Amino acid sequence: MKIRSNRLLCWAVPLGAALFAGAAAAAPLKPEQFEVGWPIDTPADERIFDLPLTSEVYRHAASVRELAVLDAAGNAMPFYRVSPPPASATEQRVPLAPSPLYSNEPLEAVTQLSVATANRQTSVVVTRGADDPAKEIVAFAIDARAVEAPPIAFELDWRAQPEPFLLDVRIEQSKTLADWRLVGRASVAQLRIGGADVLHKRVPVNASAGGYFRVTWANTLPDWYLEHVTLVSSTVTRATPEDATVAALAEVPKQDDPPVENALYFDAGGTLPVSSVTLEFTGDNGWARGSVATATSLAGPWDTVAYSPLFYEIDYQGERFASEPLEIGRREARYWRLTTAEPLAPERVALRLAYPTEELRVSAAGTPPYLLAAGTLAPEAGPDSTFAAVWRALPGTGAPPRAALGALRELGGTAALRAPYVFPWRVTLLWIVLGCGVLAVAWMAIRLARELGSPRP
Repeated sequence: MKIRSNRLLCWAVPLGAALFAGAAAAAPLKPEQFEVGWPIDTPADERIFDLPLTSEVYRHAASVRELAVLDAAGNAMPFYRVSPPPASATEQRVPLAPSPLYSNEPLEAVTQLSVATANRQTSVVVTRGADDPAKEIVAFAIDARAVEAPPIAFELDWRAQPEPFLLDVRIEQSKTLADWRLVGRASVAQLRIGGADVLHKRVPVNASAGGYFRVTWANTLPDWYLEHVTLVSSTVTRATPEDATVAALAEVPKQDDPPVENALYFDAGGTLPVSSVTLEFTGDNGWARGSVATATSLAGPWDTVAYSPLFYEIDYQGERFASEPLEIGRREARYWRLTTAEPLAPERVALRLAYPTEELRVSAAGTPPYLLAAGTLAPEAGPDSTFAAVWRALPGTGAPPRAALGALRELGGTAALRAPYVFPWRVTLLWIVLGCGVLAVAWMAIRLARELGSPRP
C-alpha cells in the first residue's frame, strides 16, 4: 500500500505542473484583432521600406505597440519607428561693435564716410565742415570685413528704453562705403506684456560675406542707441514638422479633486508625438501666462510639461508680434490642458501642436500584399527592437525606399479594443489537479489508518 501511495503522488505532482506551465505556440495575428487597417503599396522587389505615420494612423493607435504590419497569411513583419534626426546647426554668432554716424543732413547727404583700423580696433569717421556740428545719430555702421560666412540675420541690442516702442529698421551693405544696397528690413520692438518685457531684436538679411553694414531706421525715437550687433551665420538643417490646430473643448470634463480653476482642455484626436506648443488667439490681441499639462485621458492623471510660460499675439502700430513656439522635447499625448491665472473664453484660443514626421521601417519577408493594422490589444503587435538594433549596426546604410498607404478600411472595429472573456482553464485545471491530489492524500490517510487500526492475526 505504501508503494502504491508514493506512485500516486509522483504522478499527480508532475501532471499539475505540466498543465499549469504548458504553453501553446503563438498563432498568426488576424486582421479582426485590429480596429482598422491600410493596404500598403510597396516598392517593387523591395524587402525593406519606410512607411509614413500619418495623423490618421495616430488617431487609431495610442502608441506603436498597437501597430502591426501583416502579410497575406497574418504573420507580423518586423518594424520599428524612425524619427527624423535632430536639427543640425552650424550656427556662428559674431558680436561686433557698431559706430554711430552723426549728421545734420539726411542720411543720403552723408558721403564722406571713412573707416580706420589700427591695433585691431575699427573706427568710423564722418567728415563734415566746421559749421556742421553733430546733433543727431542717423545711422550705425558695422565693419564686417573679417566675417567670412554670409549672415542670415542681425540681432540688435540697444540701450534699454523707459517706454515700449516699435522701430522699423533697415540694414544696408556696401563693399566700398559708397554704394549701399538694402539687404534686410524688419520691425524691432521693446514691448511690455503682462508685466514682462519682451524684446524682438532679430532682423533677417540676405547679404554676402564681408564688407560694411549700415543700420538705419524710419521713425524717430529719442535716445535710441545701438550698443551691440550680432551677425548670425547659420546652416541650420531641420526636418519640416507637421502641425495640428486644436480648438478648446466647449464642455469641461469632470474636474479633479480639488477642482482646477481657469483650465481649458484640448483633444488632439490622436496620440501625437508633440515637440512644440503654440497658443493662438482668435482676436486682434491676446496674451496669457499659463501652465501646460498632458494626459492620456481627460480624467487624468495630468503631467505638467511647462510652468507659466508667456503666450501672446499683439498688433502694435501695424505690426504683428507673437511668442515663439514653446519647445517641450517630445511628448506623446492626446489630451492637453492649459491652466491660466485669468479665465479665458474657449472660443478665443486654439492650441497649435507641432510634431515631427515619423515613419515605420519595415522588414517585409512574408507573402504580399501587406497591411498596416492599428488599434489592438494583442500582445504580439508592436515594434521589433532586434530589427532596429541590427539595422543601426549595418555600416553605410542609407534610407530605404518609401511605401504608401492606401485607403482606410475597417477590420475588427471597436470590438478589437474590448478584451474578450477568456475562461481560465489553466487555473481551473490546476485547482482540479490539486483537489484530486488532496482527495488522494485523504483517501490514503484513511486507508493507512484502517490498516493500522485492524487487529493483527
